[in-house]
Amino acid sequence: MSQNHKRRVGLFRNVFLHYSETFIHDELRHHQRYDATVFTRQWKNDEQFPGHDVQYVEKLPNERHPLASAWYGLTGRSKRFLQTIRNGNFDILHAHFGHNGLYALPYAKAMNLPLVVSLHGRDVTILLGNDRFHPGYWKYLLGYRRLIKEADLFLAASTELKSLMEQIGCPPEKLVVNTLGIDLNMFHPHQRQSTSDKPVILMVGRFVEKKGHVYGIRAAAMARDAGCQFELVLAGDGQLRASCEQLVEELRLKDHVRFTGALPHSEIKSLMSQAFVVMAPSVVAKNLDRESGIIVLKEAAASGVPGIGTQHGGIPDIIDHGKTGFLVPERDAASIGKHLIALLNNQSLREEMGVAARQKMEREYNIVERVQQLENIYDDVIARFRG
Repeated sequence: MSQNHKRRVGLFRNVFLHYSETFIHDELRHHQRYDATVFTRQWKNDEQFPGHDVQYVEKLPNERHPLASAWYGLTGRSKRFLQTIRNGNFDILHAHFGHNGLYALPYAKAMNLPLVVSLHGRDVTILLGNDRFHPGYWKYLLGYRRLIKEADLFLAASTELKSLMEQIGCPPEKLVVNTLGIDLNMFHPHQRQSTSDKPVILMVGRFVEKKGHVYGIRAAAMARDAGCQFELVLAGDGQLRASCEQLVEELRLKDHVRFTGALPHSEIKSLMSQAFVVMAPSVVAKNLDRESGIIVLKEAAASGVPGIGTQHGGIPDIIDHGKTGFLVPERDAASIGKHLIALLNNQSLREEMGVAARQKMEREYNIVERVQQLENIYDDVIARFRG
């Protein structure tokens, strides 16, 4: 294939794009041999994620089409999408998240195109727990077996997700572990510069059970009791924020904690430049929801910041225990606290781990190389599909 003739991929994501899904934006930006068009039900935050060719049902907040959006949500049908794919000389379709694969599948079948589906966590665990019976997931529950049968390949964001998908019934030959990379040019190790007079401990994520905020907060209380000075910054929002604020009050930790609410990626990057430690105390939630590969831990490592994470999901792939950070059992605030105290009290340890963490990201998670691998996967799927 010549450099002047790129292949074309159609990417399906029903909301393009949540602040928490910067990895999709970065992936699209780093394609070399493929041009991408995004197909989405709701296009939003375009000012934060510019530069993409987007076909949409409605654009928020100003171009609302609630009836058309509801119809697409129910049926997946869009004449505009079908016409664009028919006229666009596409080579392959790619859906992020399993339930979005159900929206891409009819277009793949109608246009005789191969379909790749990326799996990120909740889209797999929904099918294992009782949440699958919730009306909001009925379409996915009724259609996932067809998706498994007719999609050409599934890309699991972690080894654990691949194993779980096999339990659900996906043939192993249809599954590949494909980890997400990060833009190493956006994150650089440098001298920590806190905006306060205290070292910053950072946690980033929605306030939901699987993020394990309560264990990070309790660990911070241990560090406070050990005489450590710090500011714990909690970036994100969600249904459990109020209970976390209450826990901070109960632990008399208010003077050490700042809740920022949901932030755009540019502000997360700024916080990362101030952080001395990043915590990700994730757990398997009661509804079986869990993490795959946590992007913020990769961004921290690329910034030369050691991480403390749990032995959970894809986290052990990101943190090398004792070298780039620390791994602890799930729901073990005492272990988190012990390692947090060690890092806060030992600058040379932080710096040594920070250097090793950056080197690991350069070896394993450079987004340029990860997107090259994704394009190679596209090539292989297309070749098999065309026989």
